Amino acid sequence: MKKLSKDIVAIIITVIACIVTFVVLVLYYGSIKNESKNLKEVELSSGTFNDGVYSLPDFDVKIGPRGGDAGAWLKDPILDEDGNELHGPSVGIIYEIVITNTCDAVIADWTADIYMPEFMWINNNWNGKLEFHQTSNGDKRVQIIDLREYQSVEIELDYYTDHTGPMLPLQKGDKFVYRPSKADNEYPLVPSSDTEEVNDSTIVGFIVYVPNKGLDYAPVFDKVVFRYHLNRIAWSDPIFITLIAIEAVWIVMIIGLVMSQIRVRKLLKQKKRDAQIIEQSIKTFINFIEAKDPNTKGHSERVAEIAFALAVEMGYSSQDCNNIRCIALMHDCGKIAIPVNILQKPDRLTDEEYETIKRHTTIGGDMLRDFSSIKDMHLGALYHHERYDGRGYPKGLKGEEIPLIARIICVADSLDAMNSNRCYRRKLTKEVIIDELEKNKGKQFDPEIVEHVLKLIKQGVVIIGE
Repeated sequence: MKKLSKDIVAIIITVIACIVTFVVLVLYYGSIKNESKNLKEVELSSGTFNDGVYSLPDFDVKIGPRGGDAGAWLKDPILDEDGNELHGPSVGIIYEIVITNTCDAVIADWTADIYMPEFMWINNNWNGKLEFHQTSNGDKRVQIIDLREYQSVEIELDYYTDHTGPMLPLQKGDKFVYRPSKADNEYPLVPSSDTEEVNDSTIVGFIVYVPNKGLDYAPVFDKVVFRYHLNRIAWSDPIFITLIAIEAVWIVMIIGLVMSQIRVRKLLKQKKRDAQIIEQSIKTFINFIEAKDPNTKGHSERVAEIAFALAVEMGYSSQDCNNIRCIALMHDCGKIAIPVNILQKPDRLTDEEYETIKRHTTIGGDMLRDFSSIKDMHLGALYHHERYDGRGYPKGLKGEEIPLIARIICVADSLDAMNSNRCYRRKLTKEVIIDELEKNKGKQFDPEIVEHVLKLIKQGVVIIGE
């Protein structure tokens, strides 16, 4: 199975992370939405009271007479329909409940159960409706009444009517449930940091009459139960915003990695085409050289294959191995300038002819010096006849002074020469070739490279003597 590239692995990991984050995001968003389905209930208590305000988990509540004690007045004795006095003079008080949203969610709806701390009459309210829970002769009665529109309904509870409207008696422990009016903007209540166009607070008002009390009396409503639903705004939730940001980062990373991979693939494809063009150009040029000396036809190609195998064995990267192959292909390019009669001479060369043929290294080096597509392209042509013991040409470099690529080509070039038929001799046997390689370690050849080529011969990667 082909090994996945690091970029592909990075894309896969990022996609998985993106999917996981998206799933967590959806689940968390679902939990925010599900929260709105849960009815919350909270009761006022002395532990939540501070400076006239009850501080609850999601909102503050202030309950008290409107305008303080100055808002009270005395009402004449309350009479029944027959004119009999039910109660003596009563103090009338307007009460207000101020509810202010203090959380980061919308209070979608709410109701308030207001319990009577003592006997009193409820006379009026504004905006919302009241659901009365009245005890009468030991029976419990419940009815929802809009005291502003009381004439449109039949009141089933105990009450009497005077010039101000119906008066409904509630015993201690009875209650009325305030049902706010959406039309009057009593709900929903948004977080206080939101736009002023929607309310973050509301004021609820109702009137009570307490018999036989003075103007300075104001009962304390110390038991009020609120029930409400919260709609949490996802975009104001820090965890949700963080998850959105993380998801956005993953998406940007995926896009970036994919675009990068597309560019890399495009560049690699172009690079492959360029490499093919370069190799084809090199092979075409090699054909010109070998046309001058048919006896060495295929020599450059074989040297290149041996050099490539050595580079792989020595641990070079794929790109470097391909570059070494191209450099080896061109190692004899300088022979294009050597006279044919010298290249094809079957007899021993004269000293003058030998000096002429030695010039192919410097000529080749000069020809390739400006070849910038492959780094150090000229080194193979220029130094492949240098010897490890320093007795080679053209400069007599020794040991590590000789570029490594030239030392590789030197071994590959000599190996193919020994393994090929020439006009002046037949190719050598496998035993003789191996013996020559062994004897010339540290002399003509780099000992380490010889060990590598012997290993390749033993493995059958490089075939000789056939």
